Amino acid sequence: FQLFWEKRLQGLSASDVSEHSIKSMELPKGLQGVGPGSTAETLLWAVASALHAGNAPITGQLSAAAEKNPAVWLNTCQPLCRAFVVTDEDIRKQEEKVQEVRKKLEEALLADLISKSSENSKDSLENGPEF
Repeated sequence: FQLFWEKRLQGLSASDVSEHSIKSMELPKGLQGVGPGSTAETLLWAVASALHAGNAPITGQLSAAAEKNPAVWLNTCQPLCRAFVVTDEDIRKQEEKVQEVRKKLEEALLADLISKSSENSKDSLENGPEF
């Protein structure tokens, strides 16, 4: 595992099919990077990679010495961030966000269904009955 591999991605960003840059997501305020030139983007890449590549819990760098010299005291199984704890309150807030988004999706799908149903009935009235 290459040390500080996230630094290779600095200055790069994702883009959509029309090559417009996609805004990066925001991480919780409790997640703070550790290491040389640590940015929110490199932290996001490190956390995403840790979630994707491993099945161990993500706790961050547990040693306080990692902040002084991450090249020596680094736990390579964890992303380059200070140790953090996910609280019940954090989980509750995320559950609320998920419920809100699900409700919006349900409303959008229902509106689309009603719109299509209305178009179909309008077409059948204009074209007459089919035999």
